[in-house]
Amino acid sequence: MRYAHKFEIYSGQENLEKVPGEPDLGATGNVVVRLLRGVPRMINHIIYFDNFYTSLPLVYFLAKQGIHTVGTVQQNKIPNNKLPDRKTFMKKSVPRGSYEEKVSTLDGVDMSCVAWKDNKVVTLLSTYAGALPVTEVSRYDKAKKETIGITCPFIVQEYNKHMGGVDLMDSFLGRNYITIRSKKWYLRIFFHLLDLAVINAWVIYRKNAMERNHHKKNLLTMSQFRNELAFVLCNKGTSKETKRGRLSTLEDELQSKRKKASPPPKDIRTDGAEHWPTVGGSLRCKYPKCKGYSTISCSKCGVNLCLNKNNNCFVNYHKE
Repeated sequence: MRYAHKFEIYSGQENLEKVPGEPDLGATGNVVVRLLRGVPRMINHIIYFDNFYTSLPLVYFLAKQGIHTVGTVQQNKIPNNKLPDRKTFMKKSVPRGSYEEKVSTLDGVDMSCVAWKDNKVVTLLSTYAGALPVTEVSRYDKAKKETIGITCPFIVQEYNKHMGGVDLMDSFLGRNYITIRSKKWYLRIFFHLLDLAVINAWVIYRKNAMERNHHKKNLLTMSQFRNELAFVLCNKGTSKETKRGRLSTLEDELQSKRKKASPPPKDIRTDGAEHWPTVGGSLRCKYPKCKGYSTISCSKCGVNLCLNKNNNCFVNYHKE
């Protein structure tokens, strides 16, 4: 889903107290345990993380809590590791897509460790997924200059399927961020959290739209969503001021002759602030249920709406 639910800000030192029953799993392992305090135990939730966090003690502790895990792992963190080392796996004699699996049981906890060769060797550790069943994935072969099919273990498929949300969140933060520069560290944290909140809002917006069977082509992109959000926050509950006097520059005249912008978002339309009827030229009423023409327009929304004894589109437009 790519939704950031819970996080910690790294401060360089652990000062948080441990809950009774929590072991000391090192700095990175303790972070995972703290973030999972609100996750129900013994109902087989599955947690995914990368090799910065994965360790045998962490995987074992979570398994005893009824939480399964999948994560990439550094081979030097695996005691009595019997998997082939990277140099052996990366030899030309070992075809791309080759894998090797080692299975072990630690105090009743079954674990599977799989090393798989793609562009480089990837090692994964899990308490619920193993190498089987394998599937075939497409990869480009530089030597043959063509796309080939290679074997892909099940544990790799599971990891890629669910860790993609984390990678996408990082990608969104990298492409869409507040560009205000500041040397003050707390402002950088504030801007980062603001970016995170906007991305979360966009993720929820897309999820709700898809549940209502809206077509993907009609959904706002991240950039469009940020622009509309900024427009609503800047204009909600405010009045639309007009300049007095003559237009001072040619650019102002050109701007005045441009086609009027599209109707405002619903948050602006229904905010109940400074929506005054004004008289102007006769144009088609913008209320969806009306096909008439009106000389009355809204001073803030900039659209013509019927306002007479037969039709009160002006009120309906600003309420619905």
